[in-house]
Amino acid sequence: MTELLQLEEIKCTACYSCVKACPVKAVCLTKDNAIPTIDTERCIGCGECINACSYGAITPVSEIEQIENMLHSEQVVAICDPSIAGEFKDISDYRKFVNMLRALGFKYVCEVSFGVDVIARKQRNILSSYEGKRFITSHCPVSTLYTQQFQPELSGNLTPLITPFATMAYIVRKKYGENLKIVNITPCLGAKKINDSYRGLIHVDAFLSFKELRKMFASHNIKEDNIEFSDFDAPMGNSGSLYPIPRGFIEACGENTDIMNGNFITAEGKYDSIDIISQFAKDSRILNSNLNVYFCEGCFMATGCSKGDKFIRNAFTREYAKKRASGIDVKQWQQDIDLWSNQSEVIHIYEPNSKRLATPTNDKIEEAFMLLGKEGSSRATNCKSCGYDTCTELAIAIAQGVATEKMCFIHAKQDNKNYSNQLKITTENLVALRNQHENTLEDLANVRQSDNESRQTISSMLNHLYPAVAIVDNNLKIIQSNAAFIDILGEDAKEINEIIPGLKGANIKTLLPENIYSQVEYVLKNSEEIINKDVPLNEDKFINVSIFNLVPKKSIGIIIRNLFSGEDRPEEIINRLNEVIKSNLLDVQQIGFVLGEGAARTEKMLNSIIRSYKEQIGKK
Repeated sequence: MTELLQLEEIKCTACYSCVKACPVKAVCLTKDNAIPTIDTERCIGCGECINACSYGAITPVSEIEQIENMLHSEQVVAICDPSIAGEFKDISDYRKFVNMLRALGFKYVCEVSFGVDVIARKQRNILSSYEGKRFITSHCPVSTLYTQQFQPELSGNLTPLITPFATMAYIVRKKYGENLKIVNITPCLGAKKINDSYRGLIHVDAFLSFKELRKMFASHNIKEDNIEFSDFDAPMGNSGSLYPIPRGFIEACGENTDIMNGNFITAEGKYDSIDIISQFAKDSRILNSNLNVYFCEGCFMATGCSKGDKFIRNAFTREYAKKRASGIDVKQWQQDIDLWSNQSEVIHIYEPNSKRLATPTNDKIEEAFMLLGKEGSSRATNCKSCGYDTCTELAIAIAQGVATEKMCFIHAKQDNKNYSNQLKITTENLVALRNQHENTLEDLANVRQSDNESRQTISSMLNHLYPAVAIVDNNLKIIQSNAAFIDILGEDAKEINEIIPGLKGANIKTLLPENIYSQVEYVLKNSEEIINKDVPLNEDKFINVSIFNLVPKKSIGIIIRNLFSGEDRPEEIINRLNEVIKSNLLDVQQIGFVLGEGAARTEKMLNSIIRSYKEQIGKK
């Protein structure tokens, strides 16, 4: 199926004007998507959504590129809608317009007004052949599509004739060559869709709107100033030139147009055309007339036209029709009409193609009213701002899944009020949160300042302590240490300190002997503490080590005291001596077989302590 429209989501503001404007609700709004979607199957090509969109989000699918390619490789015929008179009033003479089309590359340029004459003749013959049956004219594609899809029971009342453009496509191919490509220059978007039901010689290959034609003239720099006169290729039209004016088709049929004796009721515009078809469906006997329906207010006001004044365009079209009629060879025209109006190919039966949505259950409709907040009498507001005539119709559409409660003005207003209140509360909360955040930042700054001061205090204290102190993290890397710690580790640590002050980040595994390092690792892993343990630092020196948790399994503290330091008092050394003696006596009593080893160790330690003690006494 031909895609008629495209919607650019990036341009859509979700104002829903297109949804409200569509007469058949082919532009849908679902609860799962805030952006409207276009149902191609339901669309009748009226273009009301394009006219309603102020942001240019909906545009017709262009066939310019396809037509350009055809003009370079094929023999192409342009068949022009007679409403060119209302659109191209800026071109001084229609013969200049014809030659401008030839300059684009069209081999033949014909006018659809002759196709109108043929269909008008056939329409008149059909009316005289059926006694009592009333018809709806089928020359307007949009009205025909509406009838087939949304009043399908009236499909049998559509005049069984193809449209004038399809008639002209058939005539041109039979006259100039069946392999010709046909481009219909028309303001009617619906023509593209109804063309899908045509096959063979009546099928048109591409469509070009008046707006698109202006673009092609501009891109090829084609202007009437540099163009000579050239008339349309035969066959020429006559009264069919009045076709863009709603009552013009009736005149082309040769039917009486006065109110009292006329055989037709003419309706134009979206509202009247739908309304009259609906009333015809209720009781055609009361109307007692055939219907001549134009969905637009004249073809020169269709979507494919640039913006303009209806009655001025009407006047230009009438003048154009007079000019064409005054210069026509009536005898030749009559012969052509007699020839082509007898072709069976112009007969076309329109089958019903219902696109009506199933009527939802009452429960579903009630659910929709609840969504709208219209559980009570307010459901009869019927303000029509949603695009539906009644609140009930909107509720039905919501239940059918082609509309949402967001389309209701009253509901949206209440939502906006609730949103405004919620926004106010949220804003107040945000202000309070911002103030709290600022206070938190201030507190954090104070904490950081206090923390820095504490760090500096601890660092200063550590550096003034006599015992060697270090703080180690869970990766066994030094966080902080004092000068005494560096001194007790020896020359290697001092060299590292020159590069990394305080040994920060250094791994203690590379600094401590294995017997001390293993104790540190043990405390870190098991969260147990080792307090006042004497261990050898090397063969000649003993130290006292305390290893304890600062944050379990996160950081530990290490305090090392050098037992040979002059800072240690003699009494403390004697105490150490007594502890060693007691320890060894206990070892002797409990473990006899290790006596020799314990005695040797004791002797070694005692000799070392006594020697150190004598040296310190001698110095004093």
